[in-house]
Amino acid sequence: MHYAPTLPRATPSKGAFRRGSLRLGISPCPNDVYIFSGILLGRVSTGELRFEVDYEDVETLNTAAQQGTYDVVKISYANYIRCQQHYVLMDTGGALGYGCGPLLLAKGESLQENQEILIPGAFTTANFLLDFYLQHSVPKRALSFEKLYEHLCEHKGAQGVVIHEKRFTYEHDGLTKIADLGEHWERETGMPIPLGAIALHRDLINIQPAIEAHIRQSLTWAQENDAEAFALCQQYAQDLTPEVIRAHIALYVNDFSRDVGEKGRAAVEYFLQSQHQFLEKADNSEK
Repeated sequence: MHYAPTLPRATPSKGAFRRGSLRLGISPCPNDVYIFSGILLGRVSTGELRFEVDYEDVETLNTAAQQGTYDVVKISYANYIRCQQHYVLMDTGGALGYGCGPLLLAKGESLQENQEILIPGAFTTANFLLDFYLQHSVPKRALSFEKLYEHLCEHKGAQGVVIHEKRFTYEHDGLTKIADLGEHWERETGMPIPLGAIALHRDLINIQPAIEAHIRQSLTWAQENDAEAFALCQQYAQDLTPEVIRAHIALYVNDFSRDVGEKGRAAVEYFLQSQHQFLEKADNSEK
């Protein structure tokens, strides 16, 4: 059994504040929109709290979180070490599970050892899972999710890490799977894959239970009113077919989205420990 250190639980300070309007940052991906649809559509009562929503790609949200920009924000678990001074991880609303990890793909038949690997952001979980798979540093170049996939499809010999719904379409687009980085994580650890979390600004910890309750209520509403929630997802993912949107939701919205639980928390703790060890090893090798 792997040892996982206990993550510190933040506690409210006397200076913790309440305010009626909270700035929320999520991605337009179907899983985020689906989970928050009850809130986004005003179908769930949030009392005196109001959410002002920004929709951004995950790396934009990761960068903003490092500055403490949002009150509530979706981040990659791999980004938490860079923004934990501002945020505490919440137990609901995230993406964590089995069989849902990023894929290492190539416009070719095999991995080219000395060639750069494209990544969807330096602060993404996908980037760390690549490190966890290779166990050594490699040349990398960060591109936005959409541009990365376009580059893979258009340039022979290109290789990169792909996330989200493209795991359902890569074969049709002529790409080769070199490795399923999520499967590798599961084989090595026996744990679910921590992809993304909803983080709460530390100044708002005194209302964390209320915000987590609202997110769970929003997810419950979505599951009980699936057609309306799904229609909202389609508005934000117009370039995806209904079949791909449905597959995306089915893959990334699960019991861990409602409550990360003990198993999920152990996976997150081990993930952060592994990330710290890899970065420390990389730093030492550069000295």
